[in-house]
Amino acid sequence: MFLITIDKTGRLLVEQTVLSADGNPHRLACLPAISNGSSRDEVNDWLHSIGAVGASVIEFFDICLSTRAESSKYVLCSVAKLQPDDSKFEMKTLDSLWKQEIDISLAVAMNQIVKQVEAVSPGAAQSLEKQLSQDFNLNKVSPRVFFAKSETVVANESLISFLGAFAVANDQKTARLCMHQDQTQVIQEMLMIHAEQICTGPLRQDRDSSVSYHMMRGALEITLHHGEETGDKVYRVEHSQSQPSVNSSLRVPARVFRTIRTLTDSAVFIEAQSGPFSDSDTQWAEGAARR
Repeated sequence: MFLITIDKTGRLLVEQTVLSADGNPHRLACLPAISNGSSRDEVNDWLHSIGAVGASVIEFFDICLSTRAESSKYVLCSVAKLQPDDSKFEMKTLDSLWKQEIDISLAVAMNQIVKQVEAVSPGAAQSLEKQLSQDFNLNKVSPRVFFAKSETVVANESLISFLGAFAVANDQKTARLCMHQDQTQVIQEMLMIHAEQICTGPLRQDRDSSVSYHMMRGALEITLHHGEETGDKVYRVEHSQSQPSVNSSLRVPARVFRTIRTLTDSAVFIEAQSGPFSDSDTQWAEGAARR
């Protein structure tokens, strides 16, 4: 069970681990973990044992990132003050976290982390999003769409997770990082973040080209609606390091209507198609769900 513990100033408790697999020691920020099935009292006792004052449990929840594995368990906590008495624990501001490496248990819980930080410090999400855009050289063009300003674009789990969490804070369920600089470019390469489960479509681009999906996290179900003669064809794509035979990429004809459904609590994938492109090129079937 992973602990999300936030103090009254909006800082997060992390456990710092030193990695040196490549011969260059560096720090990895993780969420602290205690035994699954721990009760509220046991969680509070653990926090008190490392120096927490005014600790309380807010809620327990699960996060599912795979259709083939069990969910990870989390507990959200608040503390009035925490001065860890063990050097491996540290209270960190969120803007400091995207400047270092973080592990997957922390990254995938960013929605809940940002939501709680915003609860204790109203306006924090908007301020943090602005700082993130500056630090990663991004241009925000809508509540959920960002464009890279530079020709060379580097994206990591930290950037992906924060963009998704800020989209949720803006009452969106998805975020999109366009790794091309504008929509006139021949290659349109978009890093898509489903920060929550959604179902969108049927939609299509009525052109003789293709759309490809390459999974980085979670799972999608993509249904191609070929019409009465052929019918629907359903494909599942999923990121699964432990099962290399699982399909992780899919290329489909852009002209065929398709519905995209998130199968896990969040999903991250690269969507690529040819340009130039504008949002008006997308056609929606009557009654389609738009996200």
